[in-house]
Amino acid sequence: MIDLIGRRYELGADGSGPEGKIDCIHLVYIVRQRLGLPCPTFRSDWYRCNRFTVYRDLLRWGSRISGPAYDGDVALVAEQSWVFAVVWDQGLLIISGISSKVRWFPFTGVRSCQLFRHRE
Repeated sequence: MIDLIGRRYELGADGSGPEGKIDCIHLVYIVRQRLGLPCPTFRSDWYRCNRFTVYRDLLRWGSRISGPAYDGDVALVAEQSWVFAVVWDQGLLIISGISSKVRWFPFTGVRSCQLFRHRE
């Protein structure tokens, strides 16, 4: 996953372009696919929805959990709005609102997030 760190943000980008630009939803999907984990069904309207709609969709796919335990757990993080992030290596891979790049942050640096894990 280290190769994802530093990639630039672009809304709707899936990381496959020549510059490797990516958005927060596709960041989560790439990490989960690399880990061999199922992904929630992608909905393009998530880009326009409020976070409660996305929460509801994630609860249909998985369960809300109280704390991160496994690489690949999905997080919704409150920033200026909400953003997707993914648990990896005892922290979160997230697109930084300051640098507009993928960054890794320890959990202690994350103020407000909701975590979800796929139900098997």
